[in-house]
Amino acid sequence: MTGAGGARHVVHVAVAAPLPTTLTYLWLADLGDAPPPGCQVLCPLGTRTVTGVVVSVASEVVSAERDLVVPEAEDAALPPRRQGPGAAEHGVLAARTGPRGSIGGGRLRPLAGLVDVAPVIDPGLLQVLLRAAAYYRAPPGELVRAALPPGAPLAAARVATLTGAGRAALEARRGDSLLGEPDRGDADGQLLARLAAADTALADLAPKDRSRLWRLAGEGLVEVRDLPPQARVRARVERRAALTAAAPAADAAELRRTPARARLLAALRDGPLPTPVLTERLGPGATALLRALVEAGHARIDEREVDRDPHAADAPPRDAAPEAAPPPTPAQAAALEMLGAALAAGEPRAVLLHGVTGAGKTEVYLRTIALARAQQRPALVLVPEIALTPQLVAVFRRRFGDQVAALHSGMSDGERFDEWRRLRDGRAAIAVGARSAVFAPLRNLGVVVIDEEHDASFKQEEGVRYDARDIALARARADHAVAILGSATPRLETWQEAASGRLALVELPERATPRPLPDVEVVDLRRPEERPARGSWLGPRLRAALAEAIGGGGGGQAILFINRRGYASIALCRSCGTALGCPRCDVTLTFHRDIERLLCHYCGEAQRLPDRCPTCTSGRPELLGMGTERIAAEVEEAVPGARVVRLDRDAAARRGVAAILRRFRDGEVNVLVGTQMVTKGHDFPRVTLVGVVAADMSLRIPDFRAGERTFQLLLQVAGRAGRGTVPGRVVVQAFMPEHPAIACARTHDFHSFARAELEVRRARGYPPFGRLAMYRISAEREADARNAAEALARAAARVAAAHGITVLGPAPAPIARVRNRHRWQLLLRAPSRAALGDALTAVAAAQVPIPPRAQVNLDVDPQSML
Repeated sequence: MTGAGGARHVVHVAVAAPLPTTLTYLWLADLGDAPPPGCQVLCPLGTRTVTGVVVSVASEVVSAERDLVVPEAEDAALPPRRQGPGAAEHGVLAARTGPRGSIGGGRLRPLAGLVDVAPVIDPGLLQVLLRAAAYYRAPPGELVRAALPPGAPLAAARVATLTGAGRAALEARRGDSLLGEPDRGDADGQLLARLAAADTALADLAPKDRSRLWRLAGEGLVEVRDLPPQARVRARVERRAALTAAAPAADAAELRRTPARARLLAALRDGPLPTPVLTERLGPGATALLRALVEAGHARIDEREVDRDPHAADAPPRDAAPEAAPPPTPAQAAALEMLGAALAAGEPRAVLLHGVTGAGKTEVYLRTIALARAQQRPALVLVPEIALTPQLVAVFRRRFGDQVAALHSGMSDGERFDEWRRLRDGRAAIAVGARSAVFAPLRNLGVVVIDEEHDASFKQEEGVRYDARDIALARARADHAVAILGSATPRLETWQEAASGRLALVELPERATPRPLPDVEVVDLRRPEERPARGSWLGPRLRAALAEAIGGGGGGQAILFINRRGYASIALCRSCGTALGCPRCDVTLTFHRDIERLLCHYCGEAQRLPDRCPTCTSGRPELLGMGTERIAAEVEEAVPGARVVRLDRDAAARRGVAAILRRFRDGEVNVLVGTQMVTKGHDFPRVTLVGVVAADMSLRIPDFRAGERTFQLLLQVAGRAGRGTVPGRVVVQAFMPEHPAIACARTHDFHSFARAELEVRRARGYPPFGRLAMYRISAEREADARNAAEALARAAARVAAAHGITVLGPAPAPIARVRNRHRWQLLLRAPSRAALGDALTAVAAAQVPIPPRAQVNLDVDPQSML
């Protein structure tokens, strides 16, 4: 799309920087054809050069003679003004009004060139991301950046070197010094000497040296330039040795003369081998022998790209024979008939697959994806936890082989890069992964699966606060795909959408195996005979059930759930009542016995347990409360034959989730104690008992979803029991057994819980009967955070009546200080999505002055009130 003469084009770019809008640049004719949407380009931004993704190219050609001042409705390639409710340390989260979010006038700057000649993001996905950025009031470049291939360059490397004048100045300083080098007190000379050795990255310099460098550059002694951006990750190249046609046969005489050479020839007779394999088989001398064969023309060494396999140890080989599908149950067959019809119609369709735990939802996913693959359409499968990915990848590989690729943040950059390329190139067509997999490079999707769709971990809680569940649904709509939201405990928002007809509802009311749902016993800890002994957390009924489940040599296993890490949640002085707290956060420190440290789970502060109370110096603080470490220790001490492993964030960081689950699956251990990581999607046939140590702990959280989350956790963890040939049993310890979340979980009754909870939500205007947005304000000084929150609240109050919204707050956050930053919150509640959007736009347009020291983040549709 080039014009004659000095023609140039207007290009809109989502820049990899926290800017509230796309920016507009010129594409000069001497760079070639204008890049299509989805291409990465080099963009000058202030004094830097960064990368960006082309969003659109203007249809008109701008002549060389045209005035290049940006019209009022265009975006100038200039940094935004740092003000308004979106001004934040990590990005401007609210754009000013106007077409494409204009941020002021200025002259267009030309783009510096291309990073990739072909689009790295499919235009269809790009449009979904731009709409999501507008909805979440997020910087478009930040959301688009999430879809770039792992290791993609984000900015040019800025380096400095000496000019001729700079070298002359350095030599003069050396000549004036007795030591032949600039004096130690000569900071300018020391910096010039450092720059003389080699190009020096500005990022490697201390702030004072960078300031000094710019002054020296202004004096003509230093040159600063940008190097082309380089990807951090490259394809893995494997060197392989192979025989040529001239290779001699390894006869008996050859074996006697040079046995090592003969063994090398024999090893290569069966085909090419990677050179590391030859060294491993034949020893280090193989390298010299191979070199001699190559020089003689009897062998050659080729290089080829090979893919890194992130799940080689946990899943069948990619080239394994496909596994036959089991016959569907009647309920599965009915679900598949409806899903197949929707897929054949080619119309976008969203379906809630509501099935009890163990009902065979995964089999419905597999068969529906097989129908999409028959149409040559790919599939996207999202799971809520990285811990579930290896298990699901193994299941999908057994059915689809090398068509499956995994994507999640627990993989290395190289592994994710290879899987991303396999999906982009069409060598794989089924992406399985956690939240970040929603950006997988798939086009013309046939099926989108959101497994355990209720899970809050689909919401990104830092940076750009997007919900992967909703972006996945948007991708399905854009590609006219079938979207399946699967859960035994769906979000109440999803359930209400199905009740109102906006989603189709398919139910799987029974387990796919002959085993029924497990019996759930609720133990009332208020009764003296049910209470644990002093210093214990396992009541007599749960302790006896554990001994029965794992005793007798039957190979039984048990899962214990406690949603708290560590050994003791409080270190308390009995004399003065002081609970040891984090010096930077308003939380108590948790004692971890395996490392003998008090830890803050918010900022990472670590301390030794003091011998004396730091307040009254009386005696050593007492360890109270419990967590996974304490429960694991108690089980080992109290239950004969117990072999215990923990699964929580701490244990996973040290040993790896897959390794822990493998030990449990293989029967090496028979009791798994863990946080909510044990509740989701695991299928262990030998688990006959699930114990919940303190069921009502999560009911005390200041969040209107506390009851819903508690019910979901209880029903999900209960569903881990009784999936094999032995009936399951669930023992739930609670102080409030009459609470609806616990009472309904006892009978596996989702429908009754949903009816009761929805009535409460309707009366209060909370989702699904209203929409929410949360401003989160933080600052090192409490007054700055409070003043910013109050200024935002005043602006919201001025537009509240016009848009029908309710302003709640401002108020300190439930955890009022984290990492030495004071936190305030302001909640906007609206009757509809449109009303909420209009209100947010009006607040943004008010340009509320925010102190530079305060950080404001906007969270649309927040999943956490903390």
